[in-house]
Amino acid sequence: MSLALCLPSILAPRRTLGQESEAGFENRVGQLIASGQLQAAAEQARAGLQQFPHSVDLEQLLGAALFKAGHNREARQAFGRAVELDPKAPQGYFDLALVALVERQYAEAAKKLERTIALDPRNAQAHLLLGRALHNLNETAPAIRQFQEALSISPRLPLAHYHLGFAYQSQGKLRAALDEFQEEIALNPGFYPAYWLAGNIELKQGDLRAAGKLFEQGERIQPGGYEAHYGLGRVFLGQKQYSQALPEIQRAVDLKPGSVEAHYALAQAYQGIGRKGDAAREFAICAKLNAEKQKVASGIAGSAVQ
Repeated sequence: MSLALCLPSILAPRRTLGQESEAGFENRVGQLIASGQLQAAAEQARAGLQQFPHSVDLEQLLGAALFKAGHNREARQAFGRAVELDPKAPQGYFDLALVALVERQYAEAAKKLERTIALDPRNAQAHLLLGRALHNLNETAPAIRQFQEALSISPRLPLAHYHLGFAYQSQGKLRAALDEFQEEIALNPGFYPAYWLAGNIELKQGDLRAAGKLFEQGERIQPGGYEAHYGLGRVFLGQKQYSQALPEIQRAVDLKPGSVEAHYALAQAYQGIGRKGDAAREFAICAKLNAEKQKVASGIAGSAVQ
């Protein structure tokens, strides 16, 4: 999931601190961030901090501008200064957690999110992101509890059902995972991954019709989505509709030429319509791709003989 979804919490309306000029800086910086003028926003925030060096809000806005611009180290410093200025404010820890998540420092993110929740137990977004951090640390059961807590606080929270479903799927609880993906689709119909993940489960459970419908919906949402084209091709293969499978799988191969699975499915489609030469070519490509992967795994690829 993109962390850009979490940025509105950073850019929430700032409290009035009683000094008009300070509030003026805050408003200007917020407007610049909202309009995508991130360098100008950072410059204005720094100018404001020269006059108001103890402004928590300006530090947080500076961090937000830097974070959105991809300057994570500097953003972390700004958020850290905000925490030093007001260690009882949950927002600073949440902001630091966002930086850690982007950098895949999941243990650090979990610590900061736990601190956020200790200060703000009803922060559904913090529970959701803590669940993500824990799941990436292979702590699936605690992650599920965090996703469930997020949903108990905010039942329509975007991506909460998706992440809960993903966690259930990793435990092999496919029925529960499918239910959560369907909930995400109902609440967030433009979110592509929920369609193909649900489609994969329906396909695995043998419901080709339901799987096909989900993959078709996924294609409409994201026409260049490899997973939906490959999934729909597999549905047609399962139905022995090889002519219909062929263009879907060929599209998947075009989108992901290095996919052994897609080339293998394409060979099956060619076999089904009697094009044995084309099938043999695709099987040969599969063998070549597998051999290359084995070389990389064994450390042979890229080695030089002295």
